[in-house]
Amino acid sequence: MIRSLSDPLGDRPLARTAAQVSAAVDALEVRVGAPPTEPGWTRCAEIDAGFVSRWERAAADALPGWYGTAGDPRTASAFVLHWYASIPGRTGAAVFRHARRVPRLDCDALAFRLAAGNPIPVATALLDDHFWCLPGDPDIADPAATAVADEAELAAVLRAQVRGHADEFLAGYRPGSRLPHRALLGAFFDALDTGVWRGGGGSPSGRDAPAVATLLGEAALVLPGGTPEFAEPSTLHPFHDDLDRGWLSRRRMSCCFYYRVSADNTACSTCPRTSAAERARRYAGLPG
Repeated sequence: MIRSLSDPLGDRPLARTAAQVSAAVDALEVRVGAPPTEPGWTRCAEIDAGFVSRWERAAADALPGWYGTAGDPRTASAFVLHWYASIPGRTGAAVFRHARRVPRLDCDALAFRLAAGNPIPVATALLDDHFWCLPGDPDIADPAATAVADEAELAAVLRAQVRGHADEFLAGYRPGSRLPHRALLGAFFDALDTGVWRGGGGSPSGRDAPAVATLLGEAALVLPGGTPEFAEPSTLHPFHDDLDRGWLSRRRMSCCFYYRVSADNTACSTCPRTSAAERARRYAGLPG
């Protein structure tokens, strides 16, 4: 049963997990339920073409202040699509990494909040306290818990939840500018892959070999490739810059059109347009 945003869920297992994720991960606030007195909350199931159009206009208005130009309409559309995809993708990945739990992530089960004057989502609400977990979960006896056999099956649930949300959203999605077809589902793949990368409370240094190996294993668990939900495997990978320092990065499946607002038309470091040599050069200029 989907509870109202105003229903208090108290000290429920998923609420405790949401609080842990919010405390550990920068720029990610997750809650179970949402205070009805706070403005700006929108249920994902209620988004329509008018909402997307207003959101894209807000993004276009914000871009000149951030980058000095609004680029072209594709930039605002792509930014909004990626922000939206992060709601199920990044949230689901963070809960999975922190607690080996997967909440419901379909459109009916999520809401998000845009702060006044800011087109970027600043909070996500899980509207249902049910979750999938492993047999050894400390709250396995809770009525809201559903156990699956192992981590591989739990990761499959996460993929299915994100893909189901993507399919539901994209069925009615009409951006204000034409985006490549690959960019649509690719945005949800990128959100899930980035969520695994960043959803643990920071990315390990590329020089911390055990931590890197653990993270790459998590990424391969969630996105092994060749699954019904996402054909591509995780693109997270280690590399060395021109100073021979180790880093982690990934390659986007979906273009964010950042190069249309960058001062010199430079693509972002995760863009397929950015070569491995160029990425190594850029990272050499970062503090180590």
